[in-house]
Amino acid sequence: SSRGPRRCCRLAPPAALPPLKTPQHLLHLALALARAMRKSRRSLAWVLSVLLLEGCALAQDDAADSSDAQDDEVCPSDGSGPASCRGGAAEEEAAVEQQPVFTFTRSVSTARVPYAGPQADLITQEIDELQSIINLSTERVGLLKDLREALGSGHEVLLPGNSNIKALHEKLPILSEVVADDLRTPAAASEDYLVSKAVIPFDEQFEFLQWMPLRSPRSSTAASTQTSMPNTLLVAVRQNGDVHLLTPSGDLALAFRAGHDAPVTHLAVPSSQEEYLLATCDASGVIRVHKVNIRQRRLDKKAKSARRGNSSVDKISQHLGSMINVTVQLHKQMKLPDDGTGEAAKVTTLAMVSQGSSKYLLAGDASGKITVFTRNGTVRSVLDTAEGIGGGVDSLYAVHGSVMYRSGQDWGYIDLERMELRHVDCPMFTGRVMDAVLDSQLASRVMVTDEDGTVWVFSVKNKRQCHLDLKFANGTTIWPLSLHSVRGYAIGLERGPEPALLALNMSQVGKSRPVAPGPRGPDAVPVPPPPPPAKPIVWRRGRSAAKAWSVHRRAKEGDLLAFLSEDGHEIEIMELLMNVYTPPPQDQFGNFKMPVIAVAVVLVLGYQYMKNKGGRGSPIQAGGGRGGKLDLGGDSDFASMLRNKKRLTNLKSKKPF
Repeated sequence: SSRGPRRCCRLAPPAALPPLKTPQHLLHLALALARAMRKSRRSLAWVLSVLLLEGCALAQDDAADSSDAQDDEVCPSDGSGPASCRGGAAEEEAAVEQQPVFTFTRSVSTARVPYAGPQADLITQEIDELQSIINLSTERVGLLKDLREALGSGHEVLLPGNSNIKALHEKLPILSEVVADDLRTPAAASEDYLVSKAVIPFDEQFEFLQWMPLRSPRSSTAASTQTSMPNTLLVAVRQNGDVHLLTPSGDLALAFRAGHDAPVTHLAVPSSQEEYLLATCDASGVIRVHKVNIRQRRLDKKAKSARRGNSSVDKISQHLGSMINVTVQLHKQMKLPDDGTGEAAKVTTLAMVSQGSSKYLLAGDASGKITVFTRNGTVRSVLDTAEGIGGGVDSLYAVHGSVMYRSGQDWGYIDLERMELRHVDCPMFTGRVMDAVLDSQLASRVMVTDEDGTVWVFSVKNKRQCHLDLKFANGTTIWPLSLHSVRGYAIGLERGPEPALLALNMSQVGKSRPVAPGPRGPDAVPVPPPPPPAKPIVWRRGRSAAKAWSVHRRAKEGDLLAFLSEDGHEIEIMELLMNVYTPPPQDQFGNFKMPVIAVAVVLVLGYQYMKNKGGRGSPIQAGGGRGGKLDLGGDSDFASMLRNKKRLTNLKSKKPF
């Protein structure tokens, strides 16, 4: 019975059983077998198999009889036709009325309800679908033709902005023939990471801007007061020496004059938060350092009493204005020494760095020399990067107490302890260094840009030995390009004909690489760097040309970006929301904590037990308790010692045990 009804129908019924022609006979047989099984205790499976065999035989006989009857003659369903049809139908109805009514049901699991709708073959259906697509495309073509006629007629078309109308008239390359560049195609949209915080227009023209980091506000006041204190200020300087200090929200905190007689050419702020200083340098080589003081704005006693006394006057909340009080004072003025001709050399770059408790100001000039000033303005050392070759210092980059210089094709580190230059030679680097910046997380990692705009990432050991960590494919970025480092990414600004701001994926940097077989030491085979990411550009946003830009890294908030427009009359402040997943640190000794704690508890309890037992049993505690000294009976006062004097004398006369 487990093989299915079709297979069992091929078997002949047993000869001992009479043939069954109607469902009534099958039902009588089932009842009789049930009674016999109750008496003889026979297997139920045999009974079911017999019923199934007879049911299949009956179904075959019924199907054969119905097919023979259909072959012999055909009778219409309305009762008309020959007499044999009408007679046969009447006899069947009479027989049904005379016989008792029994129900015989056979379940079919694969029953399908016939579809009553229109039907067609697959080819016809496919042709109909294609025809519907053709009709829809024809309708769209008609609408586009109407739009083209409307634009060409000169009538006013209601479209949002003139740029959309210009885009419809502009001649563009055939989009179907434009091949997308996978290297320059971003992996995500810039709108997901960049948020514009403020756009500040100015009537005056600015030349420089940089972020000045501040310490995190620490106060015992309410939380709302703590959040009002900014953690950075934006320094914007004009050529005539006017300095503006702006908050991250774009509010003006302070404006003052730096006091230069010549046009200002450079601006520098320290990367640390220890002291708030800003240095400006003019065309005559004069450097002026100002100290900035920032504290929370509070009302004095006179202002507070005036606010309390005039209760009838409408008061304005003091929280509506700026919550910080910023003051500035001149800290030191210095000038580059003469170059031998009686005139000071032209300053090409300026930087401020803190190393330990020492503060330094470094100025690079056009002759290739770097002058190191201390905090009080004295010249500590003069370092020569040209070495008789000539050429000025192009840039100085300071972060985490490390300073990197770039002079032509030469670049390296400045050792401020020994006051010497350490040139870095990279054998795997081919090209000319056009820009170099230090990584924000690791000062020994350097990002270099060559003349083609290709970004190289090097790991420098001992500030001399260079190893290539990653090289982006040629064509990923285009020169001129300037870089800034944030956590996990490199932010670049392309300054070419199509300026754009982009983010490079630095996830491949620092990953372990297989060690190449071969000798160790100086003759070791260099290990090739890992391949760049499949999508090196995370996002890209086109923007107008920028004269200057700066990036401020924040730990618990989004990084800040500031851009100065090419004409110098507008400053835009943006926030960069890009987080890097950091896996939680794994505790290597986590499985040993509980056993160690248990053993320690047992040792302490055992020590206490032995200590107490030894103290009660003998007057001398060997190696425990009170460091092996004599036990004077538990009392430590002088009277107890006198009472035990005799006992101590007897113990001394005995032999040691």
